Amino acid sequence: MAWAVANSNLALVKYWGKADESAKHPASASLSVTLDSISTAADVVFSPELSSDRVEGLPPAAESKVKRFFESFRAKFGVRGYATIFLASNFPIAAGLASSASTFAALSKAAAAAAALTLGDAELAEIARSGSGSACRSIYGGFVEWRPEGGRSVVEPIAAKEHWPLRILVAVTSEKPKTVGSSEGMGRTVATSPYYPAWLRSGADDLAEVRAAIRARDLSRLGTAAERNCLRMHAAAMASVPPLVYWEPATLGAMRRVWELRARGVEAYFSIDAGPQVKVLCEANDAETVKAAMVAVPGVIRVLSSQPGDGPRIVDRPPPWALAGSRSMPRQAVVS
Repeated sequence: MAWAVANSNLALVKYWGKADESAKHPASASLSVTLDSISTAADVVFSPELSSDRVEGLPPAAESKVKRFFESFRAKFGVRGYATIFLASNFPIAAGLASSASTFAALSKAAAAAAALTLGDAELAEIARSGSGSACRSIYGGFVEWRPEGGRSVVEPIAAKEHWPLRILVAVTSEKPKTVGSSEGMGRTVATSPYYPAWLRSGADDLAEVRAAIRARDLSRLGTAAERNCLRMHAAAMASVPPLVYWEPATLGAMRRVWELRARGVEAYFSIDAGPQVKVLCEANDAETVKAAMVAVPGVIRVLSSQPGDGPRIVDRPPPWALAGSRSMPRQAVVS
């Protein structure tokens, strides 16, 4: 038995489109911050008595994705025996909060521990990427860059979580799974959006700006570039055929509230991944003001509070939120 807990991440410079679909190498570089307290727990037990992998609490499509991940894991490391796999998340899943990232980061860590493998972060990142591209960034804590390089891709941390204790407030505007998953949405955008080439061209400037802003701990510079990058990604997606709109009415309301905060002199900036949830960046001393403003937006269900966090870890027992009633009835997790 091996329980692992991994955190989600927020892409400050977005990953949207693959250069290699099967290997999940990105078409352009991205840069994220790993979020503490927005997490997925995974329990993996290999057994010679099983005739197939057993995945608890997943719908068939997500279950198939996890089983393919374990087929690849066994083939890569020569692991014998199928696995019983439990998953749980403490945040809305398949809803634009990078649940696939935390899921496959947790699975990679738990599977390696269950198989008694000693793997470094670079190896774990490669395994996690095979399940979900952005999962490789959740293997590291703090601020993490993932970029294409030499026909492959490289992921590495650029600053520790202690470097800049930003606050990230997540305005949850819907807890329903999104109707178009990220992989499908990326493919549609790449294939049909006339704005996609411009999106790719603009990414290098955004990346350089965000990287420099993090190193200088310059919120105005970081937030301006991250907000711009987010809106450009969504513009490309909206121009797809058929159009791809992830936002809810409350998404727009939260965006406008952030702009109102800045007009009042409160430094706050938003970013939105492939979903309706609005993540707001601010300094620690403004966190309560920003949270109160987000809670007051009509249609916002709740607001999650986070800051830069760690990579995955092995734990002796599951977190309290991981089980609903008993270990045999895990809280449902969904892989988008």
